[in-house]
Amino acid sequence: MVTRKEVAEKAGVSVSVVSRAMNNSGYVEAEKKKRILEVADKLGYYPHPVAEALQKRRTKQLLFFCKDLRNSFYIDMYQGMVEAARKRDYMMVFNGSMDFEKIRDAMIDGIIMPNEVVTQHYLDTVGRNYRIPVIAASYGNPARFSRAVPRVEIDMEKVMELAVRELRANGHKRLALAMPYPFRTMDVRRLAFCSLMEEVYGNRIKDYYIGIHREELPEDPRILAFQEDEDRESGMYLPEEDFFGKGELAAQLFAERKIDATAVVAFNDEFALGMCKRFHALGIQVPRDISLIGIDGSSARKYRDPCLTSVGLFPEKQGARCVDTLLDMLEGKKVKYVSGSPIKLIKGDSVRKLE
Repeated sequence: MVTRKEVAEKAGVSVSVVSRAMNNSGYVEAEKKKRILEVADKLGYYPHPVAEALQKRRTKQLLFFCKDLRNSFYIDMYQGMVEAARKRDYMMVFNGSMDFEKIRDAMIDGIIMPNEVVTQHYLDTVGRNYRIPVIAASYGNPARFSRAVPRVEIDMEKVMELAVRELRANGHKRLALAMPYPFRTMDVRRLAFCSLMEEVYGNRIKDYYIGIHREELPEDPRILAFQEDEDRESGMYLPEEDFFGKGELAAQLFAERKIDATAVVAFNDEFALGMCKRFHALGIQVPRDISLIGIDGSSARKYRDPCLTSVGLFPEKQGARCVDTLLDMLEGKKVKYVSGSPIKLIKGDSVRKLE
């Protein structure tokens, strides 16, 4: 077993300097730190809290790192992970804290990240020197990770194509998009929608975009209710995002602006269900007065009337594939850097066919 003392001797530094470099704590000259990390990699030394035990046997545990406990999408994803792990004699554990430092003390063999944003935060901090295997659930958003991380990706461009195609097949030509981000966002949903609807709206496409974000609503006091959600963009604080509440506000704005669309594509199912609730309170009936389609296909969509039409992302299958890919990595098998996950239109009762 390689020890820190061996790393220190090989790198020509003290054990305490190795500790600071590997733990990313305290000052270490950049060149010296680089040399230490290179030596550690070459010798196969990993600063894991249970390194001795792990070299003899695995913990048989994987960690799903996710704080968004209110979102049924991630709950479904976790259930898929649990079942896939059980089939391979592993157990899933769940971390609902955004304190990456606590990972150092966890007895785990690998980590599953919920999306690109959380993955990059991890790689920029603890993950710079903590080389435990990581895999990310991904949604096609632009992300250049600071080191190679395999991902199980859902093609959100095709997802948006399915949503728009379903609405057009039912006679809808004027469509709106409701999102929790500003119009300038590079989120694939927004980019794909604009591409698909450009020939219909031209430079008026922003009139059919509802962004629940302070950048879009700088003078609207109602956005203050979501202030904490938006703080996630500028630092390590990554709270749950209130998609349901933002959906309610989106429906209110749709009515206030008198947008002449006959159908709305919502960011996700939680967002769509929030819109449904507010539309109902405003006396706007779904689908009689406005058609609505979500994205996720989560279990929550079935418990609303009308049942939400959604593009199913099958989060439980994505979660299961994350587990299988991560375990294949641990077993030394070759894995694809990017592997896909299935999508399918799931019809409900929230889209009306126009005559």
